[in-house]
Amino acid sequence: MEEINLLVLIEVQPGKRNIQIEAFEQLKPLVLAEPGCIQYELFSDTEDENKFILVEKWASQEALAAHGITEHMLAAGARNPSFRARPASLIKMSRVGAIPLS
Repeated sequence: MEEINLLVLIEVQPGKRNIQIEAFEQLKPLVLAEPGCIQYELFSDTEDENKFILVEKWASQEALAAHGITEHMLAAGARNPSFRARPASLIKMSRVGAIPLS
């Protein structure tokens, strides 16, 4: 099984930065306790306080799929539009050294 590496690009509405941070802090222990979660970490853009990058690493696609349907993630998905400027963008990554060249 190949690990799944994600960058989630998040932008919040002006003045709602702290709501994003609090929402992440509530989710973090729940997500890290999920089977197959290796990393779940939020970073702030140093040049734009309304932008964040969430770094996620999962043991497998199955673990990521299960994550998406947990009660806490469904609740977060319903709440996010109240403080986010737009839906998050997702970048799924793989290590360059792991990709065959041919």
